[in-house]
Amino acid sequence: MILEHRAYTMQAGNLERFYETQVERGFDVISPVLDRLIGYFSTVTGPLEQVVHLYAFDSLEDWRDRLHGLYGIPELEPYFKKVRPIMLAQENHVLLPSPIPKLTPHFTLDQYWQRIDGPLTGSEDMRDLLFEEQIISLAPGMLQKYWDLMAETGVKALTPLETNQMGSFFMMVGPLHQIYHYWFFDGFDDRTRRHNAVRMNPEWVAFQESIRSIVVKQESKLMRPAPVDEMVPIFRQA
Repeated sequence: MILEHRAYTMQAGNLERFYETQVERGFDVISPVLDRLIGYFSTVTGPLEQVVHLYAFDSLEDWRDRLHGLYGIPELEPYFKKVRPIMLAQENHVLLPSPIPKLTPHFTLDQYWQRIDGPLTGSEDMRDLLFEEQIISLAPGMLQKYWDLMAETGVKALTPLETNQMGSFFMMVGPLHQIYHYWFFDGFDDRTRRHNAVRMNPEWVAFQESIRSIVVKQESKLMRPAPVDEMVPIFRQA
């Protein structure tokens, strides 16, 4: 299993238009890729007018066959002509699941969440849901040490986030030595409460002390699920 991370940055004022083009195009025509979709998310913090979308594929071959097959479909050409001019930038990375099972409750190399499994939450109202992407950039060669230290002290302290965890991953293709953690919350208050519970845990303090010398950068991005149900199957029943 591989996770594809895509980030599309729109020209100012075109975020809603981007979602409109998805509905106008329809979803049946892109079913090969839609079957592997985790979700589309719009940034609340971080880069403005950005949409992050995540997909889980069996392999790089599965990714290539499903994605590249779309470019030969004539019915998609009008969509490409509409959506490309409103974008400023597109980028993608390929990630692998963490080797620590407790950090990957829904995604492993051999088995992973799919649309047919249904949403991770039982709530029908996703308007307040927050999706957090935390990126940890490490010094060269420090990836395994990070996982070792996480297994030793970090995992214990993350108990308040267990029920909110989508998964943790590391970079396969893209900037090296990066960790991606994903969580979801009922809202800002829920996120603040759970993160504060983690920070107050002595195990977490010890973990932060242990990784300080190997961490180059830490950043966090908060996002909202796309306003179109078909585009967020991990949180909405499409």
